[in-house]
Amino acid sequence: MNTKAQFLDAKARQLAKTLLLTEGEVLATLMEMSRERVFAELNYAGIFDYCQKALGFSEAQCFHFQKVAQVSVAVPQLKEAVVRGELSVSKARRIAPVITKNNQAEWISKAKCMKQKELEKAVTEVNPQARPIERIKPVAKNLSKLEVLIDDQGEEDLTVLLELLSQKLKRAATKGGVIAWALKEAREKHDPERKAQRARKLSLGKPTPVANPGRHPIPASVRHEVVRQQGAQCSFVSTDNRRCEQRRWLDLHHINPVAKGGLNQVENLSFYCSGHHRTLHAPLDLRRRS
Repeated sequence: MNTKAQFLDAKARQLAKTLLLTEGEVLATLMEMSRERVFAELNYAGIFDYCQKALGFSEAQCFHFQKVAQVSVAVPQLKEAVVRGELSVSKARRIAPVITKNNQAEWISKAKCMKQKELEKAVTEVNPQARPIERIKPVAKNLSKLEVLIDDQGEEDLTVLLELLSQKLKRAATKGGVIAWALKEAREKHDPERKAQRARKLSLGKPTPVANPGRHPIPASVRHEVVRQQGAQCSFVSTDNRRCEQRRWLDLHHINPVAKGGLNQVENLSFYCSGHHRTLHAPLDLRRRS
């Protein structure tokens, strides 16, 4: 072997070790940011959102870091193996669905010595649903391929809906057509903004807030009006004037707290995602630290 080949081989091996150690540092930093509630302060929903929007990682990389970070809270040795450069984040993600405190030594050892395909096979033998990652993959203009797992009940539901839609259309429906139809029907029924629009069209009248101080259930009419005016989206706005894009895990927040006489009135309510809602209710010194 010539000197240049040896040099390049050594350089590549050293860079690979550096890459693994860097992954470990990124994972440790992301977990610390999560513990300190930094993501909400920076106007990100969490690890996945931050990795995708701030760090520019691919969707697969974002998923890997998020999953390994979640599992490492319960099994710290998984994180330590990544930090020490013994495992890549990708391999750590492979064993995340099966690793526990009781079997951590066994699975970390397997991940170190097994090839990727061998490891995937070993994991799926223990947990058949561990391998596939749900994804939407573009295949043509305005057309994407959906890859998900469904259980026996889901398959039965899909079959029944296929028959129902075929009867409705008077022709054979496709599974893709059934999914599109079911999604449209579900959104029409459950989307908070569409429910608010329907409530207004039905002339339900102005929302009737609870006039008495104290904690009371928020009337549906009040919730609908908050959605109509503000949208079903977190209301948090960062210092650089960016509104949080989170539309999941929303809580209704009383601007004037119930404990101080705040009522269930539209003008006293705003939606906040769970992360920003926790930040609002955190002690002042904790908010300053984050």
